Amino acid sequence: MARGTGVLNEYVVGVNQPVTSPDKNVVSNKGGAVIGVAFSFETEAADGAGSKYRLIRMGANWVPLFLELNCDALTGATEVDLGIYDTLEHGGAVKDIDAFMDGVNISAGYAIDSEINALSALALANIGKDIFTLAGDSHPTPDGEYDLVLTMVSEIAAAGTISFRGEFAKNA
Repeated sequence: MARGTGVLNEYVVGVNQPVTSPDKNVVSNKGGAVIGVAFSFETEAADGAGSKYRLIRMGANWVPLFLELNCDALTGATEVDLGIYDTLEHGGAVKDIDAFMDGVNISAGYAIDSEINALSALALANIGKDIFTLAGDSHPTPDGEYDLVLTMVSEIAAAGTISFRGEFAKNA
C-alpha cells in the first residue's frame, strides 16, 4: 500500500523499513552495542575564545543516544559549541562545529540533576544517524574515527570543572 492511502502496518526504522524511506542508514530496530563514556576535566582561567577541548574519539559508525554536560559556574563561558571534527592525525579540521550544541551559555553552571542536554542542536530528522553521516561525509574517514569537540566561542575568565556523560550505539 502506498503511504498516505490507508491504514499502515510496516516497520518505520531499520533494514525492514519501506524502500521509499529516506534514511535506511540508522541503527535498526534490532539495536546495537552500547558504548558509554563518563569523565571530568578542568578548564584554566583565561582559556581563550576558540579553545577546543577534544573530549572523545567517536567511531564513524557510532550513533549518539544521549550526551549530557555538567559544570561549575564558569565566568565568561557564555557561548559554547559541541561538534564533530576530524582527528588531529587527519588534520583536526572541523566537520560540523555545532552539530550537537550551538551557542549554549554554561556560565551559570549545571549541577548534578540539572544536566544540560548536549544534543540540543541535533535536528529531529537526524536522531538515529551515525557520526560520519552527521559529519556530512558520504563515507567514513580513513581510520573510521572523529573527535567530539567542545569549543569555547567566548573566553573563560575562571577555572572550573566540566563533566561529560554519553552513550552511543554502534551501528552495524
